[in-house]
Amino acid sequence: MVVLPIHNFFVFDDEIRPVSQFVPAENEGGIYEVLRVINGVPLFLEDHLQRFFHSAQLAGKTIRYTESQISSFLNELIGQNHIAEGNVLVSCKIHLKAFFIQHKYPTPEMYRVGVNCGILKAERDNPNAKVFQTTVRQQADQLLAENAFYEVLLVDHNGFVTEGSRSNVFFVAGDKIFTAPGNQVLLGITRQKAIETARNLQAEVIEKQIHFSEIQQFDAAFITGTSPKILPIRQIDKMQFDPENPVITRLMETYDGIISAYVQENMNQKNLK
Repeated sequence: MVVLPIHNFFVFDDEIRPVSQFVPAENEGGIYEVLRVINGVPLFLEDHLQRFFHSAQLAGKTIRYTESQISSFLNELIGQNHIAEGNVLVSCKIHLKAFFIQHKYPTPEMYRVGVNCGILKAERDNPNAKVFQTTVRQQADQLLAENAFYEVLLVDHNGFVTEGSRSNVFFVAGDKIFTAPGNQVLLGITRQKAIETARNLQAEVIEKQIHFSEIQQFDAAFITGTSPKILPIRQIDKMQFDPENPVITRLMETYDGIISAYVQENMNQKNLK
């Protein structure tokens, strides 16, 4: 799976290089993170780097640089490209690489009316590690393209819904929120923030296996991820859900406030330096 940079510069190990020097390479088996940049601030950078090193440990990869060094590389990348908004891919198969990639954020209407999701019978190897897995990605991309889905949800060999191809998925019944156990999915940064936010709002979050045959019993559903943030689902396969569910609406509004506070705090710190 080859991913190409956009804009003018990229990180190669400890150097900032022009993209004209970028050499495409197969990333299968490499670890990676995708960070969202807002107002020049890499969102939840500390959490992403912590997971990056955890993925390296699980995948048997050695990162030659510290979290502090990588943080500096990324901030320099953002500054050199003069880009305030976008997504940055950080990866390591042999060399550390980081660069801006194409992104597509949900429209305001999608947040209001929800999105359609399909189903893919597939599961990740070592789901807690964020590793490039070409087969699952290619299958998901084909379904997305052929059906105009926003996302496809993965269903394992036992029929349990685990996560999205590039997101985590949650279901709502009354004032309770359900999601797959953490040891069976990628521990998404937005997933973790959504769970923490929901519990701070006094909503009960239950981690349990959810069979595909059970999901029609839920009132609502949503996905979480770097690009979508918290995004309501309107339809899964042929099953309809309520995108205006008050539990989801309150969670979305609160989470947006958390993002704004993080970005403002980090902007203030940069201005003080």
